[in-house]
Amino acid sequence: MKDNEAAKKTDIKTQSKPKMDATDIARAKLNEAPVDEKATRLQEQMAPPGADISNTVKEIEKSLFEIKFYPVAVSEEAKDAALEKIVSIYNSGSETIRQLVIYMIHESLAHSSEIRMMHNYEFFKQKNPALDPAQLRVNVYRAIFNYNTSIEGLSELIGLLGKLRGSDDAAKLLTYHFTYLSTMESEANHMLRAAIIESLGKSESHYALEALLNYAHYSDSERTFSRVVSALAEWDKKLDKIKLPGKDKIRLRSKLKELMTREFGGHYG
Repeated sequence: MKDNEAAKKTDIKTQSKPKMDATDIARAKLNEAPVDEKATRLQEQMAPPGADISNTVKEIEKSLFEIKFYPVAVSEEAKDAALEKIVSIYNSGSETIRQLVIYMIHESLAHSSEIRMMHNYEFFKQKNPALDPAQLRVNVYRAIFNYNTSIEGLSELIGLLGKLRGSDDAAKLLTYHFTYLSTMESEANHMLRAAIIESLGKSESHYALEALLNYAHYSDSERTFSRVVSALAEWDKKLDKIKLPGKDKIRLRSKLKELMTREFGGHYG
């Protein structure tokens, strides 16, 4: 009798689970919305004593998951709403909240480092030999279908940074990724750098403007110089509205005029 009961239990354990397709997996992950352990630790380290920001952190994570799972398990409307939610949280949040938003966006953008890799079963098996086959397949699905593992998804996250207001943090993150992407030449990196330049042009951070002026002065690439000048044209339209001392505006206006009227090849000095 005991042997029969043991055999039944074994049969139950060994029954195969129903197979999940890519959409099912993405929806499951979205519904779980697991808390990012690194973000939680960062939250604990940065939050002042007694501060309770866990609900805001969950909102940020939920929004980023909705962006990540577009278009497989999330509609375009929901993705756009999530982007607007992050902008709202950042623009109205405390310094602690802003740093958390920047950290989480950086983690998503960091996937650009693996764009040149083909994410298949063998790739993930070499990275994590101890993982069971089912989890390895899930990792493949994530890499294929996550929005932030594509140029269009990364470009939209980059554009999001240009909409954040009230601090230089977002502009600095843009220049960090521009610097990283400038170390490797590929069409994908050219496209992402173009998105960063465009986002710096839409920013209202003084640091973003200074970075663009620096790129225009030192770049040897006609393509980069042309894009930077286009971004500087955006700054030319809004410089008077930016809060800066009058003497700084005069200096910046002079630099803008000089660079925007030069031909490529004559911008050294």
